[in-house]
Amino acid sequence: MKKFKKYYKLFLKNKFLIIVFVIFLFELFLRTYQLDFKNPFGYDQVDNAWVAKNLIVNQKYPFVGMVAKTSSGIFIGPLYYYFISFFYWIFNLNPIASQIAGVISNLFTFGVIFYVTKKLFSKEVVIIALLLNTFNFHVMIFDTVQWPVQLLPSVSLIIFYLLYKVITGDVKKLIFLAITVGIAFNLHFTAIFFPIIIILSLPFFPRNKETLKYIFLSLPFFIIWLVPNIIYSLTNKTANPTATSYFSTYYHGFHLRRVVQIAGDGLIQFNSYSFLDKLTPLKFIAVPLFFLLYLYKSISRKKLIFCYLVLLWFVAPWFVFATYSGEISDYYFSINRFIALLIISYFFARVWMINNIIPKLVIIIVLFCIAVISVIAYLPYKDAGLAEREKTVLDAIEQGRRIGFQQGVPESYLYYYFMRQKGVDVYDSKEK
Repeated sequence: MKKFKKYYKLFLKNKFLIIVFVIFLFELFLRTYQLDFKNPFGYDQVDNAWVAKNLIVNQKYPFVGMVAKTSSGIFIGPLYYYFISFFYWIFNLNPIASQIAGVISNLFTFGVIFYVTKKLFSKEVVIIALLLNTFNFHVMIFDTVQWPVQLLPSVSLIIFYLLYKVITGDVKKLIFLAITVGIAFNLHFTAIFFPIIIILSLPFFPRNKETLKYIFLSLPFFIIWLVPNIIYSLTNKTANPTATSYFSTYYHGFHLRRVVQIAGDGLIQFNSYSFLDKLTPLKFIAVPLFFLLYLYKSISRKKLIFCYLVLLWFVAPWFVFATYSGEISDYYFSINRFIALLIISYFFARVWMINNIIPKLVIIIVLFCIAVISVIAYLPYKDAGLAEREKTVLDAIEQGRRIGFQQGVPESYLYYYFMRQKGVDVYDSKEK
């Protein structure tokens, strides 16, 4: 009995960290369960694999990353290629490196949500945010895909936090802000929204010499990330259209009608955390309702700045894409994914904080149901992963059939990898 009381007191003293650790264990399990069946190995992953192979085997160091938009002539930075190549180097070109890199990205995301949410909100919001992100079928599916966008929401959340700190007086964080924005340009072309957001935030920066000093000091830390792309553009004259011609083709001007048309897309990141299709229309009132609750009882400059940044994180991509006539995908709005998560988590936490047992029971039941339904749906889920593709290729090798090189085709890379294991190099003449 004394031991029980001792452990119970220990739990009460450290219950926050214990709960977070338990959630982390579930995160680790769910993101590593049946990797070779659940995590896709498709075109983008194959592209990454060939670049890693060229870097490791042929010492060909990329100066640009994946193409931002097909036939646009626009590329993201090469950092993610080096990131993924590190795992291919560790696993000796085994494509399982793709899945492991994806898991590491997910664990990084868990840490970012924990750290930033803890800095901005209460412990209750932290726990609910981690639960909603860990036990969520749509999020789990998103997390199985190894590609640069997988890291974009967490990097965006870091930028949000750093910009908030800068505006509220910690101007030294401009250095880290510049570095993080530079990294974002190596993940997806929608990183262009971050400079727009920062420019729109400039009027609220502290107006002193120190701010000016750190603005100038931070610029090289951002520009350095663009240098490889600049070198590539200057040394490679290709037939691809330039960014200028691409945007002139798809820019149709700003129209309020178009803004209204894509309002659902601008708030689409709420969909993943709505859990029921009937609840998705509530996303249109989520942000203003958050402002009302967040500012209720107390209004301060810090709170108003926070709300302004939340607004920018949704309005910037929404309004910019309203001027774009090309195809729009849901992940183009990934920069505000975790802002949506924090808003919904804040709603849950406000209900939890009501001084009554019934609201607390309701929250527990709702979160439990979400977790159970999501896990039941996810455990049998399978994608075009490595397991079946590897079996197909191994059968072909056993039968003596050669698999020719094809751009973005998983079987091509797997054939190269298995033949290399046998001491036979194939596709030597292929520049991939």
